[in-house]
Amino acid sequence: MFFVYSRHTPQCDHKGDLKYRRCRCPKWIDGYTDGKRVRQSAQTRSWEQAERKARVIEDAADPSKQQQPLPTTIAGAVEAFMADEKGRSLSKETTKQSKTLLESQFLSWAKHRGLSRLRDITPPELVNFRTTWANNGLTTNRKLSRLVGFFAFCIQNGWLIENPAKKVKRATSHSVPTGWFPKPEFKRIVDATYAYGEWRGGRDFQFRSDRLRALVLLMRWSGLSIQDAVTLERDRLSEEGKLFLYRAKTGVAVNVPIPPDVADDLRALPSVNPRYFFWSGNGDPQTACKGWRRSFVRLFEIAKIHRPDGTPKRCHAHMFRDTFAVELLNKGVPIDRVSLLLGHSSVKVTEKHYAPFVKERQQQLETYARMAWEDSAMDAAEVPTSPSSRSKPPSTQVN
Repeated sequence: MFFVYSRHTPQCDHKGDLKYRRCRCPKWIDGYTDGKRVRQSAQTRSWEQAERKARVIEDAADPSKQQQPLPTTIAGAVEAFMADEKGRSLSKETTKQSKTLLESQFLSWAKHRGLSRLRDITPPELVNFRTTWANNGLTTNRKLSRLVGFFAFCIQNGWLIENPAKKVKRATSHSVPTGWFPKPEFKRIVDATYAYGEWRGGRDFQFRSDRLRALVLLMRWSGLSIQDAVTLERDRLSEEGKLFLYRAKTGVAVNVPIPPDVADDLRALPSVNPRYFFWSGNGDPQTACKGWRRSFVRLFEIAKIHRPDGTPKRCHAHMFRDTFAVELLNKGVPIDRVSLLLGHSSVKVTEKHYAPFVKERQQQLETYARMAWEDSAMDAAEVPTSPSSRSKPPSTQVN
């Protein structure tokens, strides 16, 4: 129980009465919570305001009077979350993934289970929801992370107290090594761009071979992603052959030089829109990237890249960016410098994908392994040989 009293000043006419309310002396709050005395200023000279503050302190100390989450429907929470993502100007790809998971899958599942209120979503229910996903471990964990973000948004708005998605165990995922193109494979791809010119189709088919070859060289020697490369503006290429732009995915500045012959090929490249090298400037950039991805699929079919065992190698456009990073790391460039050239928001992102290719780290590991060899050899040399363990000459039997 908390009560209010007046802490009178020496000049107050009622300093002998702590419960006098009408004076303008500072008001204080006194009471006990969890067996401990709490005495603090009410930060007011009004008795009424001090009383209200005392009741707030009492309610906060009483577990039975803690504020309950606001009743909210699942559909209303999903709608508010999607509106929040749209208001934050996130990329279309990000909002599309949230829309697929929450609107297409989560709401349909909840309706099938007969769940309408947000507080009805429990960890066991989410485990049931996870069983409806036909994805590998990596994609499953990405979906689960998106659910964690959704329920965190609900907690911030006072609709939930705990995040049920955090209590769902993550799936086991096996990381796939980063794929890249060694020099012989990259040469086969560049040579395949000339054969690509025999294909007919599309409004720019007569220039598609040259444009595709320029795009391949640009991505290989700049490390740009396909979206940044396809939407690259001509004024982003300086006269010295340097590219400067902000990555569409992270907004991080990228400043990287490219070989002079690649820069000359780009400047001489015919294009539909004089502002861009490859993009017409119309429609959505993601749609333009899909068209170029289809061209890459056909290009890789022409190049016929195979693994050492003779099986076809799975190729995709992002491997040009990976090749740019791996070749730098193999030459001993520090990973933090490679991270800057790639435009990663953190060096941890670079380490996640390219740590096995860090030359200095591999050399250190090899050194440590050889040190273990030397220690083992020294231990073997110091072991004494007992007389009984020495080999005896075969005995000869005299008949």
